[in-house]
Amino acid sequence: MIRRPAWLAAGLALVTCATLLVEILSTRLLSVLTWYHLSFLAVTLAMLGMASGAVFVFLKGDAYRGAGAQRALARAALAMAAAIALSHLVTLTIPIPPLTEARLSLILPLAILVTVLGVPFFFSGVTVTLALTRSGGPVGWLYAWDLAGAAAGCLLVIPLLVLTNLSTAMLVAAAATAAGAWCFSRAAARPSRAAATLALVISAFAAWNGAADALTILYPKNQRLWLTADGASYRAWTTHSYVVLGQPNEGPIYLWGPGQGAERFTAVQQWLTLDGEAATPMTKWDGRLESLEWVPYDVTSLPYRLRAGRAAIIGVGGGRDLLAALWGGSTSVTGIELNRELVDLLEGPYREFAGLAGHPRVRLVNDEARSWLARHEERFDVIQMSLIDTWAATGAGAFTLSENGLYTMEGWRIFLDRLTPDGIFSVSRWFSPSRASETSRLASLAVAALLDRGAARPRDHLVLAASGNVATLLVAARPFDATDRQRIEAAVAEAGFRLLAAPWQTAADPQLAAILDAMGPAQLARAATDPLYDYSPPTDERPFFFNMLRPSSLGSLDQVPRGGVAGGNLRATATLFVLLALTLLLVAGIILFPLLRSGLPGMKPRAFTISLAYFAMIGMGFMLIQIPFLQRFSVYLGHPTWTLAVVLFGMILFTGAGSAVSDRVRIDARWLPALPLAIAALLVVDVAALQRVIDATTTWGLAGRTAVVLTIIAPLALLLGFGFPIGIRLVGSMSDLATAWMWGVNGATGVLASVAVISISMWFGIHLNLWIAAATYLALAAVLAALQRHARAGASAPCIPT
Repeated sequence: MIRRPAWLAAGLALVTCATLLVEILSTRLLSVLTWYHLSFLAVTLAMLGMASGAVFVFLKGDAYRGAGAQRALARAALAMAAAIALSHLVTLTIPIPPLTEARLSLILPLAILVTVLGVPFFFSGVTVTLALTRSGGPVGWLYAWDLAGAAAGCLLVIPLLVLTNLSTAMLVAAAATAAGAWCFSRAAARPSRAAATLALVISAFAAWNGAADALTILYPKNQRLWLTADGASYRAWTTHSYVVLGQPNEGPIYLWGPGQGAERFTAVQQWLTLDGEAATPMTKWDGRLESLEWVPYDVTSLPYRLRAGRAAIIGVGGGRDLLAALWGGSTSVTGIELNRELVDLLEGPYREFAGLAGHPRVRLVNDEARSWLARHEERFDVIQMSLIDTWAATGAGAFTLSENGLYTMEGWRIFLDRLTPDGIFSVSRWFSPSRASETSRLASLAVAALLDRGAARPRDHLVLAASGNVATLLVAARPFDATDRQRIEAAVAEAGFRLLAAPWQTAADPQLAAILDAMGPAQLARAATDPLYDYSPPTDERPFFFNMLRPSSLGSLDQVPRGGVAGGNLRATATLFVLLALTLLLVAGIILFPLLRSGLPGMKPRAFTISLAYFAMIGMGFMLIQIPFLQRFSVYLGHPTWTLAVVLFGMILFTGAGSAVSDRVRIDARWLPALPLAIAALLVVDVAALQRVIDATTTWGLAGRTAVVLTIIAPLALLLGFGFPIGIRLVGSMSDLATAWMWGVNGATGVLASVAVISISMWFGIHLNLWIAAATYLALAAVLAALQRHARAGASAPCIPT
């Protein structure tokens, strides 16, 4: 029996706090180490590791009871602390090549990454299970501390990333876990010097790295460190990205889509690199418009040949578009930047270098652009959005987080509403004339947005020009007129741009021409139809603008080019399937195989089958809700790390409350099957009302939108909290030995569902997952009723042989 339960509770809270810290920090780490679509892998690995740890404890039987459990508790927490630190150090050194083909040399690094990242979660599962089920402490009270620690971990990640760096935050988690191990040893009245020493050593290491920022990823995006960090004048981890600013260098001016004659211009530039790949130049400017003569030679600057006045820039980066707006004679320029660190650089140490923050016509805003524009009634003559997604996302075909909401129908409705009657919305994207590119989907989105606004002939509002591998689409609030045509043709002739399409010029590409010529939704849908590529307009419900491969293309991979955006999509999709295969192997190897070796519990075959179905369904159903909420609310909140912290916090807090309330419910209550029916009904209401709620509250500040998210999550999570404990009590009344099976199957189906959910969202829409979840819980009502009947009958014989 634990002699000091307060120390036990403190240790448990520290361990669960560290577990959530590591889970959320791993999403940020994966975004830099590899591609953005792997960020949700951290959620999968956390579930896999904790489920396997729980199964491990249950299968140990009497070895993990009484004094043996108390000793094992401190050892497991100590192993977790060491695993967090060592796992992080190893992860920093692993190069992860993109999956260009099915070769072992490409798959093996990903398999190593999955294994290394999963080890700390295994020890977390062992520790938490021992504390809750084998320590002898009061379960309800301990569970409250478990939830308090986990909720604190969700919230702590934000200040840790703001005040320190990712490696230091990971080390803080490791030190907290070692402190938790020491608390466990104090609870057993056997203080551990090893745990205290490890906590102090890791804390000192964390403090040193917080000051020196010495630990860094050696191969971001599979590239050598020197490409992004050597000789850096500034480095910082933020909740949005890993920011590296290179040394100033004088040379030819870098333009995204350079025209003829641009090569004669030079400038001093420093490159800002985000998440190891995406780069944006910060150009030294002396404040004179005469020194911006290079601006009209970049195709992204085309809107300023047509309009002057008030300009809004979505995504400031290093300030390139702000300079273009000033050159174009804008009377005011509002730069809206999601990443606080970039604004701080321009306003702080590089204020004089960039010359923007102090300019009387420039205003810098740290906010999510879509939300800020929705909240403010200002109208702009030009709204510019140039290559805002990061090349890292596009090049890998990744499914970005914060940027998705900028390329949806709902987002463009806001942007076009904020134009003056004469205004232009300018969007620049990557372009290739010889293979599938984002340009066709961009055009499809523009046509759909104009049709939504009531435009009779959308093509009269659209101009598309390109230079190099960048195309700029101009979307005008009113049809372009003769004066606009004269200015555009003069700009194209002067800089040598290629005019791809205009009201007076049909696009050479037949499909692009058909998209631009569409005069209704049905015609647009036909024009955008392609057997391999998805050119349909993205929406908030399916915001994956950068994923252009249709599911049908997987059967025609020989027709998909290996380069460009399609090649990137192919690599990302291949990675998703490899992850599914790896998780299947891990689930089989560390959950199902140990359970099979242990033997089947003594239960009637039918009761055992129904029990497995029940726990498989709640494991799958939970992930069919949690991950779609993460995806949907990431667009709404515009802040991926904050979204993860808020959604996990809400799910943990309210499912925990539901679990606590469930202890007071009789498992033979006839109304229990109504609980999954209520969950299904809530899901139907959420799907029907979610977009309306988002549209009605999108003008609210981050705090208000966060409250909306928690309000939506709360009732659903509260009911979800009943599922697992009620099931465990029902199965436990039939066979104590079946508990391990139920934990294992629940974790296994949850892990596999977490990977499948991402595929469903990409190809069929986020809400389809919620509909499947509703159907699952609808069916669960019948399964729960059957489980109750078997429990009442005392299904113990004849039994499955053990």
